[in-house]
Amino acid sequence: MLENKKINWREISDVLKRRLLIEILVAVIILVGGFFALHLGRKAPNTPAKYNATSQVLLTLPENKQQVVLDQTVNFQYVNTFADAIGTDLVARPVQKKLATQGVKISLRKLERQVNAHTNNNSSLVEINVTDAKKKRAKQIATVYANIASKQVKSIMGLGAGKVTAKPRVAQETMALQRLPVKRIVVLIAAAVVLGLASGCGVEIFDRRIRSRYFVESTLAATPFILSQQPSAVQLAAVRNAVDIAVPNAQILVAQLPVSSPEMQTAVQALAAHYAADGERVLLLDLATDAALLKQLAVADLPLDYQQGAVTTLPKAAQNTAALLTLAEFEQCMARFKTDFQRIIILANSAQIAGNQQLALHVADARLLFLQQGVTTKKAAFALQQESQALVPFNAVLYFGN
Repeated sequence: MLENKKINWREISDVLKRRLLIEILVAVIILVGGFFALHLGRKAPNTPAKYNATSQVLLTLPENKQQVVLDQTVNFQYVNTFADAIGTDLVARPVQKKLATQGVKISLRKLERQVNAHTNNNSSLVEINVTDAKKKRAKQIATVYANIASKQVKSIMGLGAGKVTAKPRVAQETMALQRLPVKRIVVLIAAAVVLGLASGCGVEIFDRRIRSRYFVESTLAATPFILSQQPSAVQLAAVRNAVDIAVPNAQILVAQLPVSSPEMQTAVQALAAHYAADGERVLLLDLATDAALLKQLAVADLPLDYQQGAVTTLPKAAQNTAALLTLAEFEQCMARFKTDFQRIIILANSAQIAGNQQLALHVADARLLFLQQGVTTKKAAFALQQESQALVPFNAVLYFGN
């Protein structure tokens, strides 16, 4: 999360890398949806027809007139003139009437829009194209049009004749869509990239867990000790030296875990073992399981058999019952332990400073706040950092992550 108002480009880069999968997914969804919308927005060709029927009429001239016509005018001009006449009422009207007798009722204007005549250069063939939404009707109109047009040659042109060369051929028309506008494609791609990156930052902002040490440095105003999942001796020595320099002979340490995890539990035990490796007698207390026994030790001078090992612990009760100590009871217990141990590490698992954890911080010489990337919530870390700083002489933040 970008908690600081100052722009940190390195942190932004880390966020974008961390949320790369979400960013790609959002960008792909936008691109797919955008191209689908652009595709739907394209206009289809003006003609709504689906089938195209083609028929051909061959124009011929009488033998005794052919030479005269060729001398007076060019043959393809004669053909072109007749092709233009096919689209007029001279041919369309008789075709309309003929179709009506065959059960096909169609207006004259619509019929003329459905029919087009084409010619080839230096050819006597006139090609008649008919478009219609129905395959059978397209073929029927083309047949009637070719037959009537071939019979109307002499009455329209004054000489010559026509002959239908073959039965109409019907083909399904492919509707060519308009091309997608380049500008809209560029805008769509740019929008997908921007919104994809923004989604990554948005998820990061609303994520309640700590995702980088930048949160510790900016919001908690602390320089964290960076620990690996299994802290090395060098990392533990750095923490120990910082405590010893700030508070010489610090005897009581509180390991504060807002949210417990196996990695952080192991790190606390490793820190205790690191002290013990130098010959110190170390006692590790867990407020979650040892509170009831601490309450008993505070009211009576009971003999106590510690659980001996590299690090000493208190014997665990068969049933762990919650027990809330008073400050006097807690101080009495600590006074007893101080005579037996050089170092006391108190493990406090809680996101709130209350009850026994508050008492532990009151008597502690140093507090170690354990935070883990992707596990600890920002709210809990911020609350503990703010409330604990005034209670303990030395505060340190140990961060598991990068």
